[in-house]
Amino acid sequence: MSGIGGLPPIPVYLAIEKNEQQYANRVEKTDTTTQSNIAYFQSVAPKLTSPQALLRNYRALEVVLGAFGMSSAITETGILKDLMTQNPADPTSLAQQSANPLYLRFAQFLSRWNPPPLSDPKTIQTIISQYQLNQFEQNEGNQIPGMQQALYFTRTIRNITSIDQLMADPTLLNVVETVTNQPQQFGLLDFNQQVAILGKAVDLSKFKNPAYIQKYVEQYLALTQENPPPAPSPTGVLALFQPNNTGNGGLGQMLSLLG
Repeated sequence: MSGIGGLPPIPVYLAIEKNEQQYANRVEKTDTTTQSNIAYFQSVAPKLTSPQALLRNYRALEVVLGAFGMSSAITETGILKDLMTQNPADPTSLAQQSANPLYLRFAQFLSRWNPPPLSDPKTIQTIISQYQLNQFEQNEGNQIPGMQQALYFTRTIRNITSIDQLMADPTLLNVVETVTNQPQQFGLLDFNQQVAILGKAVDLSKFKNPAYIQKYVEQYLALTQENPPPAPSPTGVLALFQPNNTGNGGLGQMLSLLG
């Protein structure tokens, strides 16, 4: 089984996950769209002094939601407003009631507006770094099936402490369903039935062990490669490792540069 250009997905994954932020930074320098979005966000962030101001600025909101893995929620203004105006520590808040770890982290960063969170350079840098990572992972997933999910799973699964939280994150759930070989009909079961099945199939305590996470993700990638979609033109990390006209490149070059 192999990824684009014959590069095996598991060695690519192992190379990237050692220092993913480094490679995200490197690829971002060649991604003009990401560069432009980050520059725009940096220029307007201090002016976004209320939840309403952020919600009205679609381009800045794209970056913020992209940083928290919530891009699909960009039209859910009611949900986003609640997350940014409620106390995420309150048991009755949407962040707590939803059991969604993405919602909770978003609210923890953006629910206090006195002073505005985007007036803090550290918060801005955190959002930019997370946006870079998520854009990088999306791009790598376009090159190798399952790579986006594999990298995301690796850096986030250790924070999951309940099956409810796992099921609230579609990306994490996809990895677990694949590795535990859940049938297509799994999604048709009611919530309690799904929780019961996954509770028996997954021991979340094992994901505190980085070696266990690595083996789990390797299994996911191996399963994902069995029926890969057509390969697009290489970009991102893989574009750095294609053979050149001198006959060099490929897996050997990739491993030497990423190692």
